[in-house]
Amino acid sequence: MGRTRRTFTAEEKLKVVMAVIQDGKVVSDVAKEFNIHPNMILNWKKEFLENAAMIFNRTRPDITEKAQQKKIDELEAKLQKKDEVIAEIAEENMMLKKTFGGRS
Repeated sequence: MGRTRRTFTAEEKLKVVMAVIQDGKVVSDVAKEFNIHPNMILNWKKEFLENAAMIFNRTRPDITEKAQQKKIDELEAKLQKKDEVIAEIAEENMMLKKTFGGRS
């Protein structure tokens, strides 16, 4: 019967990778300690380092939503002002047409 594939949680992977990165242990020693193939550890380390920059790119949803809502409110106010101006111009146009009999 074949071996079953082991699965590791994110916390377990982090512990292994940090043993190599932070503690400065040799990959082969960590592989023996955790009974994991060294290539697996190297893959996890590579993935960890490639995705490390994402930590600093996070945005806070509450701030983002507030900023978006503020922008929406500003644009709605601007649109309302433009609607008022258009209504005023249309009213003036109608008054001029009545005054001059609708002649062009």
